[in-house]
Amino acid sequence: MAFVNCGQGRNSKSKRLFVLLSLISFVTGFILALLVSRKMFQLPIEEDTTSYGKRQCEVSNSSNDWDTLLNSDISTGSQIMQYFMWNNRNACQLVQDFGGTLYKNPSGWDGQKSVCLDPKLAPQPGGCIVYSFGIKNEWSFDEQMSEYGCQVFAFDPSMGKDQHDHTPGNVHFYNWGLGDRDKHDVDYNWKIRSLSSIYEELSARHGCKVIDYLKIDIEFDEWVALPDIMASGMLSKVRQLSMEVHMDFEASLEQHRDWAKLLRSMEKMGMVRFDSEYNPWYVGTFIQFPLTGSLGYEIAWYNSNYSSVST
Repeated sequence: MAFVNCGQGRNSKSKRLFVLLSLISFVTGFILALLVSRKMFQLPIEEDTTSYGKRQCEVSNSSNDWDTLLNSDISTGSQIMQYFMWNNRNACQLVQDFGGTLYKNPSGWDGQKSVCLDPKLAPQPGGCIVYSFGIKNEWSFDEQMSEYGCQVFAFDPSMGKDQHDHTPGNVHFYNWGLGDRDKHDVDYNWKIRSLSSIYEELSARHGCKVIDYLKIDIEFDEWVALPDIMASGMLSKVRQLSMEVHMDFEASLEQHRDWAKLLRSMEKMGMVRFDSEYNPWYVGTFIQFPLTGSLGYEIAWYNSNYSSVST
């Protein structure tokens, strides 16, 4: 008669179960340790040989990490573009786009401007002031901000139009360009003015109010005008800022790092980023460092020094 040793079978099963549970525990512990180590040591970032639009490197979004990254001489082009793409969306709970044109291939909206409508930051209908630099005969942003309830001052020297009130809407047009000082551009026969000079003249019309929304889309001249805006103290008169920043595929890595540092220094002055969108229709390959991707970013900030709606 054959006997089955039930006790021995149970012991074998118990051993196999013990080994399996130990293996699971080891693998789980290893994965957790790996995740913790990656969280602690996110910088420096690897990779700069592929398109940053296809493979995103991991970057912590804390201020200290961005400062470390941009102040490093070994930061790569991909890492610098990550800074331009950083949207910091948690900074504003209600973001709405105003204006823009529908494009295809790829399908999407171009030229729209992000506005933070959180109660303490939103432009107040009926009394808000908008400065809009760079029109190019595309009035959708200006008309929608006027419909929202703001008085809009629009500027563009390239359209060949004289000063006039645009309709529909409460939009006042001036054929001035934005720069770092008042001058006459002899190459294009344009009148260029600094933001402080324009504000001083127009304050007779709108009073010494805060510029609730400053839009700058002036095709590379943002890098000329922005240092003067910061140095002149005009940032203190701006509640929200939207700017399309342009990359130069012929420029060096150091030049792009300096541009990123300029934006970062503005953020250290109290401008809080709440949106960034890359331009999928404006792409190229950089010549002086190995990278392919977008050459333009729509970035929006609000001034943290304004915590109430008063002007």
